[in-house]
Amino acid sequence: MGGGRRRAKGSLRPEEQKFLEVTIQNGTDSNKKQALQRLCLLARRGLKSSSPDQMKAVVLYALGSSDRKVRRWSFNALALIGDHRDVPVMETYWRQSFNDSEVFEAGLSALAQILDKPTLLQVLSANGVALSPRVIMAVAQHHGAFEEELAGLRLDLRNANAGELRSATLLIGLQRAPSTLFSDRHPVSSVIGDLNTHEDGIIAQYSFWATAEHPDLDLSSVSVPPSVFSQLKPNVQAWAYRVLTKDKDTAEKHNELIVEGSESDHASVREGVAMGLRDIFFDSLDTIIIDWSLSEDDIVIREKLWEHMAANAQHSAGYREEAERAYRHSSTNSALRARLEAACKEKGLSLTFKKIALQTGDPDLFTQISGGNVTNNQTFNGSVQTGALSNAGPGNTGNINIGQQQQAVSAVEAELKALLSDLQRQPASSEKEKVLAAVEDAVKAPTKSKVGKVVDWLKSAKEGMTSIADITEKAGSFYTKIAPALDHLPDLL
Repeated sequence: MGGGRRRAKGSLRPEEQKFLEVTIQNGTDSNKKQALQRLCLLARRGLKSSSPDQMKAVVLYALGSSDRKVRRWSFNALALIGDHRDVPVMETYWRQSFNDSEVFEAGLSALAQILDKPTLLQVLSANGVALSPRVIMAVAQHHGAFEEELAGLRLDLRNANAGELRSATLLIGLQRAPSTLFSDRHPVSSVIGDLNTHEDGIIAQYSFWATAEHPDLDLSSVSVPPSVFSQLKPNVQAWAYRVLTKDKDTAEKHNELIVEGSESDHASVREGVAMGLRDIFFDSLDTIIIDWSLSEDDIVIREKLWEHMAANAQHSAGYREEAERAYRHSSTNSALRARLEAACKEKGLSLTFKKIALQTGDPDLFTQISGGNVTNNQTFNGSVQTGALSNAGPGNTGNINIGQQQQAVSAVEAELKALLSDLQRQPASSEKEKVLAAVEDAVKAPTKSKVGKVVDWLKSAKEGMTSIADITEKAGSFYTKIAPALDHLPDLL
C-alpha cells in the first residue's frame, strides 16, 4: 500500500541532508563551517539523519580540514551525532590540536559527550591534561558528568582571562552555565550584556552568539543599543544582527535596522543578516529582500538570499518567482540547486524544481539520498581518514559527485594566474608567502577545495582585512570573477 517510503518523524528532510553532505564535503571552508553550524542547530532541535553513518563519515572526514573553524565545528557536530565507534578518529585529531585552544576544547567536549567519566579522565591523564577551569567548562558543555567540578568554579568578570571568558560564554549559550559561575553576578545570563563591548572581539562576538542561541535571552539582554550596531566590529555586527532576526516580531520591529545591515560595506555583516533571515518572514520583507538580491554583488550572499526566498516561497509570489529563476539559471548538480532544494518547504515550488532538474539533465537527487549508493571520489591518505570512512557502513561512502566543467577550469586558471602575477609584485610579508603558496597550489590543480581557500582569502581581502598593500580593490575584482565559478569546478584533478 502506498509505495513511497515515509520519512520518520524528527528526521532531516532528504533534501536538507543532501545539501549538508555536499557542502561539508565539497564546499569552500566558509560554507563548510556554516553547513556544520546548521547541522548542529538541527541536531539540537532533535532532528536526526535518516542515514546517520553516511552523515558521520562526511563530518569525520572534515576533521582533517586545514581550516581550524571547520575542524572546530566538526567536533561540535560529532558531540551531537557521534558515538563510540568514532572515538579513535576523534582522539587522533584532538591530540593534533593541542596548540589551538578552541579546537582542542571542542574536541574535548565531543569526547566528553561520548565517553563515560572514568574513561575520559584516563584519556586526560594519558595526555597530560589537567582539570583546569577551561577544561572543566569544555567537558561540561553537553552533559552533567562533571557537574560537581563545574559548580565549584568561580570566575571574576574583571580578572578572568580571555580564554576563560570565551569558554564561559559558550556555556551560557548552551544553557550549561551554573548560576554561580561568576562570583559577582546573578543570574549568570546577565553578564552577557557586559561582554557585548569586550575589547576581545571574539568574546564580544560569542556574547551575541549566546544571546541568539539561548532560548531565554533576547534583545533586552544586550547592552548595546541596536541603533549603534553598525559601529561594532564587523565580526561582532554579524552576530548582533542575528539577535535582531532571532524571531519574527523583533525583526519586524527593527525593520529599518535590517535594511541598514543589508547595506553594510562589510560582506560578513550582510551575510550575517541574510543568514539570520533564512526562516523569518513578515509583511513587506519580500520587497526588501528582492531589491537587496538585485543589487547585491557578492554571489555568496546572493545565494543565501535566494535560500531565504525558497524557504518562504509560500508567503510571496515574488519569492517563488526569484527562487525558480535562480534554480533554473544555475548549473545541473550545482551546490546552489542543492541549497534551494533543502530550503524549499512549499510543495508546488519543490515540484517545479524537480521538473527543471529533469529537463536540464540532473540525476534523481532524491533517490541518491534515500536509497542509491553515493560514490566517493576523494582520496584518503593515511589510516585516520580511512578509519573515518569505515564507519559509513556498506553502500554509503559519504561523498556526492559534482561534475567537472572544463570551461570553468580554464577561466579560473586565467584569473588565478593574473592574481598570482599581482601578488608577486607586492612587498614581502608572511601573509604574502602563505597566499602565494595557496594560489600557486590552486593554479596547479584548480579544484573546488583549493580554489575555495583562495576565494575565502579574497573575500576577507576585499574588505580590507589583509596586510598586503594595494590589494583590496583588486581582490574585489578577482573575487567577483572567481567565486561564481566554484560550483562548476571538479572535486579532484
